[in-house]
Amino acid sequence: MNKNALLSVIAVGVIGIFGVLAYQEHERSKSPVQKISEGVSEATEEIKDEIDDHTTSK
Repeated sequence: MNKNALLSVIAVGVIGIFGVLAYQEHERSKSPVQKISEGVSEATEEIKDEIDDHTTSK
């Protein structure tokens, strides 16, 4: 592996780490109301998916 390829891999890794850190910080900064709202929305989507799965499988 040449120097440029190795530096590219390292750069992508560092950018990925910063992306994950930024995402985690964004999630931590959400208010409790936003977290509850997202939870309800996800639960509703899961219920819709299960109903759809059971009604179309027959």
